[in-house]
Amino acid sequence: MYSRVQLKEKKKFLKWFLQRYQMKRRESMWILNYLLNHDIVLNKTRFVEDVEHTPRGIRMATVGTEDEPFRFFKDGQVFDHPEQAFHEVRLNWHTDLYIELVFQDAILSPEYAAVLEDNPFSKWNDRIPKEVDQQVDEAIDYVYLQEQRQLLMDDIDKALETDNRDQFYTLAKELSALERQLENGVSS
Repeated sequence: MYSRVQLKEKKKFLKWFLQRYQMKRRESMWILNYLLNHDIVLNKTRFVEDVEHTPRGIRMATVGTEDEPFRFFKDGQVFDHPEQAFHEVRLNWHTDLYIELVFQDAILSPEYAAVLEDNPFSKWNDRIPKEVDQQVDEAIDYVYLQEQRQLLMDDIDKALETDNRDQFYTLAKELSALERQLENGVSS
């Protein structure tokens, strides 16, 4: 689900970020300071990944990273002029704005994680390769079948303890079929 981060948390993060990092473009710092000082605009701002998939987003990089210093994305077009983006942010303060900050060890930053929201235009699980997705499904199926096997074994033990031959033979057939499925691969 798409959760909204509180304004107070965004302000706390921006203060923390601006104290610790130097942007590749000074205009990026101006934009972040503008957001910090304008609650209405900051309330409409979401910190996300893959900002290029949003209708209106900005990616800004700090010194020490390999990314482009500044990119403004609007309706599928890409601009690299911070002044244009700043003007757009000021004029359209009522429209959602998506920000992606690129800085060293961002993925390890609890401060960034606290304000990072799901990008509604680019879900993380959409980027999982089909092969990996299939492998995960097969692993889940395998674990499920192993659990089913253990339950059948327990039921077989009970049938033996109670001397219930009919139930034993029925369960033994089920176990045999399940073990063939495990031997031949889960997807069979």
